[in-house]
Amino acid sequence: MTESKVDLIAKLLAKAESTTPEEAEALTEHAERLMVKYGIEQARLDERRARLGREQEEIKTERMLFSGAYARDIRELGAGIAAALGTLRALYGRHSDGESVLYLVGHASDVAQARLLTTSLQVQAMVAMRAWWSVERHRYHWFPESDKRRARSGFVRGFGAGAAERIRQNRRAIVEEAGNGTELVLAARRDRVDAAVAAMSTRRARSREGADPAAYYSGRQVGLDANTGESTLPR
Repeated sequence: MTESKVDLIAKLLAKAESTTPEEAEALTEHAERLMVKYGIEQARLDERRARLGREQEEIKTERMLFSGAYARDIRELGAGIAAALGTLRALYGRHSDGESVLYLVGHASDVAQARLLTTSLQVQAMVAMRAWWSVERHRYHWFPESDKRRARSGFVRGFGAGAAERIRQNRRAIVEEAGNGTELVLAARRDRVDAAVAAMSTRRARSREGADPAAYYSGRQVGLDANTGESTLPR
């Protein structure tokens, strides 16, 4: 991915973090679609390098550290984003201070995309959760603090699940539009990543149980509803 494309995606996500929810939805989805398209371009370039006997793109491991009350929820969000993009692996690790660690494993350009998107969606999830809680907190007035915390956590987890589902939907459509063996090229790219992960001992990312159902559903809808802004921006 060229620097100009990276800059464009970064600018879209930066603006999404500081604008209205409606515009943030459109900006974020536009950035995600660009990421998928550029990821396909990079995969094809890498395939051509391999056919010519040239060195392929580096596979790297990126460590992301999350702290605070919602660290595990944001780590789960990041793992979901990596899985939805399709050519990365997300692994969990532990930190000595109890903070949550996520390892993104993939080709350098794909890892950069996943990290950028996770960082932006972390900000957006927190903003959306606080807005939701300001409206819904009265429903939990008589609940113990642990249940209130569980509700907010559930919203963040739901937000991540909704965002990941939106990315998967867009990815399927873009890959289908691209045609000409695109799925095979991406599968080969993923196979290289799987081979790199095979020797690693870090735990594979997996979902947790027990989110507050109503809060999780609300968060998922906010994360998923970003596709309503798709038509407002060019592809």
